[in-house]
Amino acid sequence: MSAAVFYLLAGPNGAGKSTLYRSAVAQGLIPAEAEFVNADLHEAAHLQQVGDPAERSRQARQWADARRAQCLAEGKSFASETVFSHTSKLDLMSAAQRVGFAVVLLVVCVDDPQQLLGRVSQRVEEGGHPVPPERVLARYPRTVRHLGVAVRRADLALLYDTSLPPDQVFQPPRLVARWRGGERVWQADPLPAWARRVLHPVSE
Repeated sequence: MSAAVFYLLAGPNGAGKSTLYRSAVAQGLIPAEAEFVNADLHEAAHLQQVGDPAERSRQARQWADARRAQCLAEGKSFASETVFSHTSKLDLMSAAQRVGFAVVLLVVCVDDPQQLLGRVSQRVEEGGHPVPPERVLARYPRTVRHLGVAVRRADLALLYDTSLPPDQVFQPPRLVARWRGGERVWQADPLPAWARRVLHPVSE
């Protein structure tokens, strides 16, 4: 029997994690039957009766933490998202590997964090949750720093760029690097600046 897999989609707010998830499922990279543990979706579907937005978000995060723990306990493949602004998801990756999961890390990011602000605003207009601009910008360097560790811990890491070229309003995820077992398998030339910082932190 194949090992269970933890698919972790990681990147800053507004980078395109949900878009990457849909693309990965459509391409068969993430099996459609793997549960998608997503706090935002749970909040929208099951917690709208909670009047206070902060409490609603807290309950959604609590649900997601519990659901991920249950998937690990059951040995059940699942996918989840993270901004990776905190080291707790590094601990989650290690916990999954300790109980026999393979960890597939799908990273999505952009070179210019200012591009993230417009995407977050658009998401709010479409019903998504708001994130203050100053928080988006403050998280960006922490996310990049933690991703440098995560890429080396993952069994397989795929890095995608969604930086917007001039005069474009949408950039589908573009694969720019593939690492396996903490070692480079392939990378684009040239690499986006953010990917260089993730993959070669010492040289930056």
